[in-house]
Amino acid sequence: MLSKREMFEKLVEQIDLDPGITNAPAFNSATVDQVVVHKESRRYEFTFTMGEILPFALFKEFGNTLAAAFKDIASVTVHIEVAHPQYDEGLVRGYWEYVVQHATVASPLVRQQCDRVVPTIQGHDVTISVENDVVARFFSDQGIPALEDAYHDVGFGGLHMRAVVDQAAEAASLEAFNAKKAEETAALAERAAATIQQSKAANADRQQNVKVQLGRNIKADDEPQQMVTINEEERRVLIEGYVFDAEVRELRSKRKLLTFKMTDYSSSFLVKKFSNNANDEAVFDQIHKGMWLRVRGSVQEDSYSRELTVNAQDVVEVSHADREDTAEGEKRIELHLHTNMSQMDAIPSISEYVNRAAEWGHEAIAVTDHAVLQAYPEAHTAASKAGLKMLYGVEINLVDDGTPVAYRADKPAVLNDQTYVVFDVETTGLSAVYDKVIELAAVKMRDGAVIDEFEEMINPGFALSDFTINLTHITNEMVQQGGQEADVMQKFIEFSQDSILVGHNVTFDVGFLNAAYDRMGAPAIDQPVIDTLELSRSLHPELSNHKLDALSKRYNISLENHHRANADAEATGYVMYAMFKEANELHGWTKLNELNALVGQGDAYKRARPTHAIVIAKTQAGLKNLFKLASESMTQYYYRVPRVPRSRLNALREGSSSDRPVIVVKSLRP
Repeated sequence: MLSKREMFEKLVEQIDLDPGITNAPAFNSATVDQVVVHKESRRYEFTFTMGEILPFALFKEFGNTLAAAFKDIASVTVHIEVAHPQYDEGLVRGYWEYVVQHATVASPLVRQQCDRVVPTIQGHDVTISVENDVVARFFSDQGIPALEDAYHDVGFGGLHMRAVVDQAAEAASLEAFNAKKAEETAALAERAAATIQQSKAANADRQQNVKVQLGRNIKADDEPQQMVTINEEERRVLIEGYVFDAEVRELRSKRKLLTFKMTDYSSSFLVKKFSNNANDEAVFDQIHKGMWLRVRGSVQEDSYSRELTVNAQDVVEVSHADREDTAEGEKRIELHLHTNMSQMDAIPSISEYVNRAAEWGHEAIAVTDHAVLQAYPEAHTAASKAGLKMLYGVEINLVDDGTPVAYRADKPAVLNDQTYVVFDVETTGLSAVYDKVIELAAVKMRDGAVIDEFEEMINPGFALSDFTINLTHITNEMVQQGGQEADVMQKFIEFSQDSILVGHNVTFDVGFLNAAYDRMGAPAIDQPVIDTLELSRSLHPELSNHKLDALSKRYNISLENHHRANADAEATGYVMYAMFKEANELHGWTKLNELNALVGQGDAYKRARPTHAIVIAKTQAGLKNLFKLASESMTQYYYRVPRVPRSRLNALREGSSSDRPVIVVKSLRP
């Protein structure tokens, strides 16, 4: 039986450690005290005892060589114990960055502070200089215990740390430390790259030839079946895909059961296989997440899950090239990203995204989960390790809590004394930029009666779609007899001047009119405009239906030929007068400037339709405001989904001590 010292010597021989390293004094009496194998996580945990603390450069090279030698078997964790550790300031500082990265410090404030300081030795203690007493107390509670544990784990047994307040000395010490750290980092990176390259060259042939295989071989030219095409039990199928979950369980019969989930991105399946002998069990341990496998077997309904499951007979590992970002020049930055923290909307963690972005040479990445910020701690840690800049954001459900009933309504004009032009348009589509008006109709009303009418067809210059014809009952023959857009719009400008414009969902109609006015070189609408849709919502927030036909029925107003502009305009006018009467009875409103009195009050955020918007913090103040927005959306403005009123977003765009926006927003279609 080998002694602990002999086991260390065998290990050094196995991993082919550079002889120049093994001659270091610390290795002269080094032993392997304990090896713990974690089968489920495929991790080897080594505990070594050494004569003295390793210089950090040797520690890193030893760790890199050990990890490279075991990378095809498992990941490696190293613990070092030194009986009588002796260390100076240089040795402590050499390990500082490593200790900060591996310490279990949960507080972002402490981690930020660690990036700005370097340790010094005063008497028997290692000290950290901080700016003030408050930070020193917080650092002592939240940071020092974890940092001490991380130092102890690499051989600094008995090391004690404390936080002291010293601004001037800290600035000079940090500058010198950063300069030295840059030199050491470059040297370590060069040596680590050489070690990894040497390990790859030594194991290249073995990696190419050794593959996972259970049962019989599967020919490379056998065509696999797409998973999406499998929707019933079958005696024999061949599938190929990516393994995204794997587990081995021991049954009461002492046999082992391998289950793994795989996908070819058309669908996914659970695959099961029972072990027949020890060789099968050994292969089971090699199957893990991230592999590509080809599986042949039968499809049956599982008695437990009641889902179609593949009972594997033959399993073979196949090579599959990783996706690459082959774009040349400046790399893109992903600004819209959902993680597994977004409910039912993503599977990968932010760490997986960050690692892939780093592999592809991206400089930064954003995290924008739906309504939540829970991925931020993991995002900070992953980005720090990968050397990427992390952009912190969220995808909110934005609602307009202050949509006006009347526009340009600052004058106290008496509602019953005004002349109104109630209008409606029929269009070729929903875009004021790309579509055009094909019918424009209006009625001029005063004292509750129609005193004039306007109705014109407009030739758009192209054929109408079947959808438009079926919806509006306007045919190509009808519009071909219509006038030119500029001529009809000029007539309407003259017809509607000195009147208040009224419409149902009037922002849609005004958008088309202003687009037409712009094409003919006329100024945009500048007279007051009333939206009967928003007036109905303001008067009756408890109702869910505010469509024109529903309002006409509520107020006993006849609406014939709905979706024809002339019929809709006249009905809208009578609905408006009925709501004016109701507004006076309910709230005492009799003037134009009183119609917006309830805008944004009470539960206005519940009545608006949410739209998605990406919000990204630009500064530390912006990050704080993001947390405010997310908290308020969950507590104060939750209605079916977490909502962010536009008024709150606008209030939190600016920092309290800066004129620059601290939050940037990008609206998205729902």
